[in-house]
Amino acid sequence: MTRFLDIPHDLYRQAEPAAGEILPALTGRLKSSRPTEQFAPDWDYVLSGQASVTAVVAALHCAYSDFPEHAWSTVMRLYCPIAWRLLTDAGVSFDDWNRGRCDADFCSRVGAAANAELDGYAVFAVMDVSAAAAEIVTTLGGMPTFTSPNDGAASLDKQ
Repeated sequence: MTRFLDIPHDLYRQAEPAAGEILPALTGRLKSSRPTEQFAPDWDYVLSGQASVTAVVAALHCAYSDFPEHAWSTVMRLYCPIAWRLLTDAGVSFDDWNRGRCDADFCSRVGAAANAELDGYAVFAVMDVSAAAAEIVTTLGGMPTFTSPNDGAASLDKQ
């Protein structure tokens, strides 16, 4: 499985100035208000489609404040056209994909495509489904299967 790059906590320092403002750590009596340097993204710019990938990744992972609700889906639509195309071709909404409401292999393919398009940074979660299944079988002695939610019964499928 592809290993994606960890996102440095100060990636915003490599982004263009239009990406946002770097707020310095405060000292003295005000230190408790902002004890460390913080990044305040310019969300209008970041979500415009004009920002660098570095600025986008920094905004999503290094911002000190909450991001707009639509930020993640907008980033995928604007900056990850291959991953977005996988979703639209499959008829899966971003929200369903992001919540894991689709096939695990498909979820991983979309996440891996998006991460590759975002300069290889580990922005979206990607699971090695084969390795996870092997670990479950090793640990439990089989793959759990579940009956209808009303029955509440579970069993191991020993293959």
